Amino acid sequence: MSTLKFFIVLAALCMLLPDITLSDTCAESPDLINLYAENEVSGTVRASDTREPIAGAHVTLMPEQRITVTGSDGSFTITLPAAREEIHLRVSHIGFRTGTLHLSADALDASVDILLDPVASTMSPLTVLAHREMGTPGNELDPEGSALLPIDSGAFLREAGNASGIRRGGFGIDPVLRGLSGSRLNVRLDGLTTTAAACPNRMDPPTSHIRLSDIERVEIHRGPHALEFGPAFGGTVNFVPHETPVMTEFTMSGDLRAGYESNTGHRKTDLRLRTGDEKWSLLLSGGLSGTDDYTAGNSTVVPAGFRSADYGLEGSVHVAENSRLSAGWSQSFIRDADFPALGMDMAQDDTYKLKSGFEWTPARSDVFREIKLNGYWSLVDHEMNNFDRSSFADRSAVALAETESAGFHAKARGLFTNGTFTIAAGLDNQLVDGTRFVEFKTGMRAGQNMEYNLWQGAHVSNLGLYSGMEYFAGEWTLSAGLRADYNMADIDEPAPRFQDRDNSSGYLNLSISGGITRPLSSTTTAGFYIGRGVRSPDVTERFINFLTIGRDGYEYAGNPDLKPEANNQADFVLTSDFGRFRLETNLFASYMTDYISAVFLPDVAPVGMMAPGVREFRNRGNAWFTGFELSADIDLANAWYAGFSSSYTYAAYADDGSAVAEIPPFEASIKTGGAFLAGKVMPEVSVRRVLPQTRFDSEFAETRTPGFWLADIQTRVLVQSGISLTGGVRNLFDKTYYEHLNRRFNPGVNPSGNALYEPGRRFFVELSVLF
Repeated sequence: MSTLKFFIVLAALCMLLPDITLSDTCAESPDLINLYAENEVSGTVRASDTREPIAGAHVTLMPEQRITVTGSDGSFTITLPAAREEIHLRVSHIGFRTGTLHLSADALDASVDILLDPVASTMSPLTVLAHREMGTPGNELDPEGSALLPIDSGAFLREAGNASGIRRGGFGIDPVLRGLSGSRLNVRLDGLTTTAAACPNRMDPPTSHIRLSDIERVEIHRGPHALEFGPAFGGTVNFVPHETPVMTEFTMSGDLRAGYESNTGHRKTDLRLRTGDEKWSLLLSGGLSGTDDYTAGNSTVVPAGFRSADYGLEGSVHVAENSRLSAGWSQSFIRDADFPALGMDMAQDDTYKLKSGFEWTPARSDVFREIKLNGYWSLVDHEMNNFDRSSFADRSAVALAETESAGFHAKARGLFTNGTFTIAAGLDNQLVDGTRFVEFKTGMRAGQNMEYNLWQGAHVSNLGLYSGMEYFAGEWTLSAGLRADYNMADIDEPAPRFQDRDNSSGYLNLSISGGITRPLSSTTTAGFYIGRGVRSPDVTERFINFLTIGRDGYEYAGNPDLKPEANNQADFVLTSDFGRFRLETNLFASYMTDYISAVFLPDVAPVGMMAPGVREFRNRGNAWFTGFELSADIDLANAWYAGFSSSYTYAAYADDGSAVAEIPPFEASIKTGGAFLAGKVMPEVSVRRVLPQTRFDSEFAETRTPGFWLADIQTRVLVQSGISLTGGVRNLFDKTYYEHLNRRFNPGVNPSGNALYEPGRRFFVELSVLF
């Protein structure tokens, strides 16, 4: 029998099988479970929405508390201690509603699917960006639909609603979510802290050190609600890598992606090789990428080149039943990255990352479902200089910075009668050091040298404890989370202007969040979330030593006396699924207290000659943030589809109503596409509209940003199983535009001082192969 015929027959058989959807109270059903043998109950557990089998679901025979666990195919068999007239089962799994079932012993001799209802994200408003899939040709998985991987992960996040990025050059787009960036966002890799930026100007934000080719999806938790991942203030961005596939025998697989884009000269090659069997797995990955200078729609040339290479090795081994040890090592090397908005370019940025973990999924526990222990260490070695700038004729400037991060996290997840719980603890430590060297070649100071400490040997530690739960009461789902963090910071090498003050600080921060969701009808679900997230000042806000890091040319000074800021936020989420039409609305309002910003100090002289003055970080006051995200999708005829999304954030200081700096304007996008030739050719067209930003903070050199229209087209062709070719045009009409958050040209690069334009029209092509 051919494979196609086999699956057709299998699908027909499955349609004949009776389905059961478990709920908190299920009516007695005498014909739901097959008694394959006397005193045995057998069945299969699947998700009610996808019909995919649920591996690791716990099936408990009550009241004996006899437990069995479903296999990789969702099947189970549980032995009865004695013959009985009624069978009482409880079926549970993390991420699904726990169900109970009363059955009579007079069952039919037909197998049956038991369906568990998935629990939507109830701990926080959540957006998921699907990225790519990895599998073998036998899985018949389509290669990734996102054409030509972005330059870095920060650029990829721009695809989410109410998400944007700060461009300082061609590399290291710094993500912004609802107008919040930097340490106000919690960036995580598989739930753990990723690397910290070594550069004071954030040439290398944490997202720049994440290999996007290793990521399956990105979870964007909006607001101060996802407390499990750490101190959450404005939101949490969790990059989720591919899960290790289930391998029952020795297997080798991999994928290769190679692409090129005109204008930017963006070239990228990624290779992943995976092997293993039922006891161990190994993943080897690596890639090369780079860009050149690009041309905007008005022919302005923007220096934006860089080169990078990276590799990683990860492995895991099953040391015992339901127990797994894992470890990973990776390195990345970035060279000659241009940053035309800054006074220097990035000469090198080398990253070293080590991680290890232990995971135990108890098979016989009726309480705990998952216990994880994880440790990590990372080092970022960063150098920037002005060797390729015109200013090099007058002075030589070099800045060396190094950030070392390490931590340990423990987490336990489990189930109780009507819900789930999570307990987590973590310790994170960060050491930051850096020195700037300046040699004057001309003028009155010719022959003189200047050296000063950027970070003053700063170190920050955070000890956190978290407890959260979800409680299912009929159609209601209640969630709650409580987090306590003790944050400590100090410096070992205080600069002269910091020597006569107490630079150590310690804060005990309490954060709390709660939510409630309920179906309003068979098609619509509503959720309401309220939370308070508290964030301690970061290392830059506390200890930066008079360095130009903003968009206004001023030197910025740290302030060890800063107080933590708090975000008090409410979110209302309404989702509707009418089959072919889906709609989601998210409204939010936030009141932030002790908001940290920088204040001009008229009586303090800057260290450098070029800076117009000094700003010190202060608790500026309280601020209001409010806005929305709206998205809609519709399935049209003959495999065609259309989608719409829009978002907006309004932010103002509570005392005078003035605008908070660096808030992106309203934007909306429309996307439509489809498939023909038996699904082998898939075109897509997208149009994006961004309105002018008329609310800005001129004190920070912000100005009105003009609006713009953009159009992109692409077509993806499935050449054969596991091989696809994608090509298209971005900025189809060669528009001249820039995002509101883009930094301005450094006068030494372009005397106009205009904002950095985005690239003009560019053509791209990418080949993707699964093997």
